[in-house]
Amino acid sequence: MKKELYYKYFEEKILPSMYVFEDYRLKIVRKVILTSIFMFLLGIFCAFLFIYLSIKHNIAIILLPIFLFLMYVFFIKSIINVICTGKDYQKWLVDKILPYFFEPVANFKFWPKNHDIASILNSNLFPNFDTQEDLETIFGIYNNTNIIISDSRLKLPVKGAQRPDLFKGTIIQLELPKAINNHVILLSKNLRKVNKYKQINPNIQELNRYLYAFAKNSKNLEFLNKDFWQIIKRFGELYTAKTFSLSYDKDVMIIALAQKRPWQFGFLFKSLLKAKNYDDLIERFIVIFELVDYLCNSVE
Repeated sequence: MKKELYYKYFEEKILPSMYVFEDYRLKIVRKVILTSIFMFLLGIFCAFLFIYLSIKHNIAIILLPIFLFLMYVFFIKSIINVICTGKDYQKWLVDKILPYFFEPVANFKFWPKNHDIASILNSNLFPNFDTQEDLETIFGIYNNTNIIISDSRLKLPVKGAQRPDLFKGTIIQLELPKAINNHVILLSKNLRKVNKYKQINPNIQELNRYLYAFAKNSKNLEFLNKDFWQIIKRFGELYTAKTFSLSYDKDVMIIALAQKRPWQFGFLFKSLLKAKNYDDLIERFIVIFELVDYLCNSVE
């Protein structure tokens, strides 16, 4: 039902503003196609000259490496031009289009950055880090739950101007209306264990295959069931995460999803005027709402 709500909101509220952006997208598409075709034709021309000179003009053999080099340059440039333009376009989508999808359901707003580092430290999801650097943070309320979503970097405590990232991706924080008397941690099996809690094995074979589970004590673990697993495993799929980690401490849940390009969505050759073309973005919001609904209904 929430997807239909987003679709309806798109048709009534967002679509009228999208025509200008669609014209801009079409200009980019035309430009990148013409540029890439031109580069490709130059590559073909250099390939023709290379073949022609190698067969007909032995005296010009010194030119052969030059034309061979130019042939590869133009062919590669025609491909790189599309890739780089696509990446720039995705960044433009985040800056210009993403805010239009904040209002439905949770009424998200831009929020102060780096505001709740204490919760991340208390989560025990990460070893020691020096600073938190958020590029963007939004805040919304759904089902009496505060939702904070950040495009975040956690920096390693290394001296120097270029400090490496301990974590790069999306951090989702839920401040729930109900609390559990426990601290539960889930970690991808490609992550290092960073807590001293006892490892547990929920009766969910698929979860145990991909995640380590830890708990401070044996209380309030009923929420760790197949319904919960069906929801959280979609986070990794929808956010194209390299790693997944989750902390549920009292009334605060933190989900950290390591990503190469956080918050990216859309595709250069997809129209901005069709609601279904935003499914990858809409589903990322919806899975959060589904998790909130589940926790609010399952935690006593």
